[in-house]
Amino acid sequence: MARLPFYYGWVIVGAAFVTNLIATGIQLGLSVLVVPMEDDLGWQRGDVFLSFTVRALLAALLTPFFARYIDRRYGGMLLLLAGSAIAGAATIAIATVQAPWQFMLYFGVLAGIAGPGQAFVVWNAVVPKWFVRRRGKALALATMGTGAAALVMPLTLTTVISAVGWRDTWVVLGAASLVLTLPLALLLRRQPEDIGLRPDGGRLDARERGHDEPEAAAIERSFTAKEAVRLPVTWLMVLAVTMTSMSLVAIPTNLVPMLTSRELSLELAAAALTVFGSTSMLSRFGWGVFAERTHPRQAFMLLAAYGAVMTALFVVAGTQVALLFVLAAAIGFAVGGIVVLNPLIWPTYLGRRHLGAIMGFAAPITMLGGAGGPYMMAKIYDLTGSYTIGLLVLTAGWVVCGAAMYLVKRRPLPSSPSA
Repeated sequence: MARLPFYYGWVIVGAAFVTNLIATGIQLGLSVLVVPMEDDLGWQRGDVFLSFTVRALLAALLTPFFARYIDRRYGGMLLLLAGSAIAGAATIAIATVQAPWQFMLYFGVLAGIAGPGQAFVVWNAVVPKWFVRRRGKALALATMGTGAAALVMPLTLTTVISAVGWRDTWVVLGAASLVLTLPLALLLRRQPEDIGLRPDGGRLDARERGHDEPEAAAIERSFTAKEAVRLPVTWLMVLAVTMTSMSLVAIPTNLVPMLTSRELSLELAAAALTVFGSTSMLSRFGWGVFAERTHPRQAFMLLAAYGAVMTALFVVAGTQVALLFVLAAAIGFAVGGIVVLNPLIWPTYLGRRHLGAIMGFAAPITMLGGAGGPYMMAKIYDLTGSYTIGLLVLTAGWVVCGAAMYLVKRRPLPSSPSA
């Protein structure tokens, strides 16, 4: 791996892109599949999205026990293999459901148990270990997989549903997860030092080999999880990311049913989700470069202000098709920023060496926002027949995020020669 004509870190980025696409595609599949499932089975929308909340909550509860293994030599690889296998098999089993409790078991409980080994959990801790100077660009490219899922999955799934029905569509999603993710998981390596390389590229010299983080590569201070827990900056970042996680998950999972409730056809709503996915994906490189040239904190504050305005505009958009498509694109631009800046902010302030352990206590809290967002939106719709209150809650979340990031120190914490 060290003798490749290019830096192996870009192999890590490519594997992260593909596996993120598959994992996100399964979650976005729920947004498209919920309508035919409701029509066929007679379920309420809340019945379906409650399973999504249970899935996220279980992942949040289990992550503290497993995330620290990502910092071990082969821990991330084993987690990704196990999580992908369980999630893929559970997705295939959804094709057999007849009652809400069965969907809860497969999509909620089993996939939730696989949560600590899902692609976006593992790669968000691994990719920053491979880069320092080019971390923003690397994370932007790695996370483009989630945006690509929103770009290609909606129209693809509507075509597959029309051809084979919603049940076999779940089988296709699960099989794709197993066939693509498991081989790519074998390419995962914890950090460049494990194969004799430096972050961003270059070979280690003989004196540096055998050290987890050689002195020459330690250009940022790395805090342990115990140290990070005592820092106010950590909890301000936890608050900011938790608030944005509501929009990160609630908007794409509810966008199709939200637009069909505004008199758009399923095909038009799926096309709007595709537009959302395209801007979400394409915006990530821009957010990553902007964060490198300024600072992730400044980028996060700008993102929070923009996200609050765009989400609030959705409340007054009405049923005008063109305006709804424009807003779907605008919201996708904001969600793309979340996906890049979330994993970027942690190593910026806390270093790269102990990211897995830090995510072990931070991710469960931030996941709560993502867990509650989809169910909150769906249940409000069931009770009121409108998504207005849910959109206002998401807007308030953006405002709180911006305030929290304003209170974070302007500069990263100082480097340490013993890092």
